[in-house]
Amino acid sequence: FPLVLGHEAAGRIAETGSGVDDLATGDPVLVSLIRTCGECRACRRGHDVVCSGEFALSTCSPLSDADGNRIPQGLNVAGFATQVVVHRSQVTLLPDDVDLVEACLLGCGVLTGSGAVTNTAGVSEGDAVVVVGCGGVGIGAIQAARIAGAATIVAVDPIAGKREAAKRFGATHVLDPTVDDLAAAVTAATGGPLADHLFVTTGAHAALAGAIDIVAPMGNLVIVGMPADDFTIQVAPSWLAAANKSILGSKLGTSRLAVDVPALIDHHRAGRLDLTGMVTSTHPLADLAVAFDEVRSGEVLRTVILPNSCAGARA
Repeated sequence: FPLVLGHEAAGRIAETGSGVDDLATGDPVLVSLIRTCGECRACRRGHDVVCSGEFALSTCSPLSDADGNRIPQGLNVAGFATQVVVHRSQVTLLPDDVDLVEACLLGCGVLTGSGAVTNTAGVSEGDAVVVVGCGGVGIGAIQAARIAGAATIVAVDPIAGKREAAKRFGATHVLDPTVDDLAAAVTAATGGPLADHLFVTTGAHAALAGAIDIVAPMGNLVIVGMPADDFTIQVAPSWLAAANKSILGSKLGTSRLAVDVPALIDHHRAGRLDLTGMVTSTHPLADLAVAFDEVRSGEVLRTVILPNSCAGARA
């Protein structure tokens, strides 16, 4: 600290740098924290989210205070501002008819949740899915599981409002982890088997404790949320191998912006992916503290900041 946060953004291009000839001033774009060099081994293999390239923006922030001191660019974007300076690879051109207030959700939350389902785990028709944590990432995962044709989608969250939201977005069953026996409840929901795929979209330690036990043989535990670095889970390797279970990490949904963002927009246009209902409220930049209070309450899915607009506006 100090630093500028905000890593899901959408807006219009004010200016392009040298060498950028495929975007123009005024173009509507999505801005993501995913930076790619296009040259490292990961990029050549299509593993954009683990690019190992070096960027000038990573070593020298474009932001500074009134005294000229550099201020960190939070998560490569620093979107809580009227303008951002980002690498070309972070920007995806959007169709003119897409609402930017809704499109910004694709920058991380929806991209991460849906990508975990589609790219990391490969959920398919008839699968039994459990999603632990029903915030923006979890709701993105629930919607992607529904689109993929999962037969059972169990949403787990201690907040009643989020469980209700999960049902609106496609969950077939909802559970309260503070009350329900998850293994028994999942078995009841699926009619016998445990989860083919269990997605932990929260960093809460309790969400990961015992999660692998709810995964069926041949199934996947997909870790999407980020617990504290010193938190660990213990699994007997022989048991894991005998049951043919997998534990998968999913950073930003194993996504590729050029592939996944257009696909998500197509789903949204077709009515399969509801972005509109995920925007709980909007606030001007001056009310950022109010927006953070809403997030801390646990009662919102996504609160969107409008740096150049009035509260409640849709731009």
